[in-house]
Amino acid sequence: MKYSKNFERDFNWYLSMRNLFSFDGSLPRDIIYDKKGVDGKKAFLMYDAQGKLVPTKHPNILSTLLKTKGSTNLHIKMYAEDRAKCNFNKIEFRALCIKFKAPSWFREAVESQKVKYY
Repeated sequence: MKYSKNFERDFNWYLSMRNLFSFDGSLPRDIIYDKKGVDGKKAFLMYDAQGKLVPTKHPNILSTLLKTKGSTNLHIKMYAEDRAKCNFNKIEFRALCIKFKAPSWFREAVESQKVKYY
């Protein structure tokens, strides 16, 4: 299966951040193992694009990616709150994004969500 450049970028970034962004506060999802199921990457794409959990032959990969994505969203919310309250200035946030090698959508999400917290 051919994946878009954006999906490949995000997939690789989530994998690289799996040890840092490992808490999302949610309960474990009911991931179904099936040795004839789709691979973990495709299962993640289907969940990300359609919200469907499909049987997968790589449940640990899928679980890790979903946890990392959820944790990323939680961090975006926390960083947006801190940016709105002036607890985290733009220079510090930019340095953090460089350290994380965060894709542009990460920075944009924080900056656009901070208005909710003013």
